[in-house]
Parts: sequence; C-alpha cells; structure tokens
Amino acid sequence: MTQQVKSELIKIKDVMNMTTFSRNTVYKLIGSGEFPRQLKVGAGSYWRRKEVEQWLDDLMPATDEQVQVASEQAAKAARKKVH
Repeated sequence: MTQQVKSELIKIKDVMNMTTFSRNTVYKLIGSGEFPRQLKVGAGSYWRRKEVEQWLDDLMPATDEQVQVASEQAAKAARKKVH
C-alpha cells in the first residue's frame, strides 16, 4: 500500500456517504468524542479515510439493537440542540 493511500484525506460528503450520517450527526459525534476529529487544512475540514474506516470496522461487532439505540440517542441529542 502506498503512503498516499494510507493518508488519504476525505471531505464531509465522503464521511456522510461512508457512515450514512447527516453532517450534524457527524459533528455531534465528534463533539462527544465518539468519532474521529477532522483536520483543518486552510478553510477546509478533512478526515483520514483510514480512521473513518477503522471507526466503522469497530462498530461491526455491535448488534442491531445497539446500533438502533445509538441512532436514537444521536437523534434525541440533535433534537435537544434544535429546541
């Protein structure tokens, strides 16, 4: 594997596609320390693809019920911030 592939940076739209989360959910998870932090490059925000992939791999052992609970908690937190 080349160094370029190991350190590939991706934008928020790529993160959203990989996780199926909204932009707000991604940033809420970052704020709570549950998701890899973005890197600021100039005015842009980027993530290391490898870190996002590892985060997703770490979720794989979770049961469907655990994923549902986490999704509901994220949605509840998002609604609290809006109101």
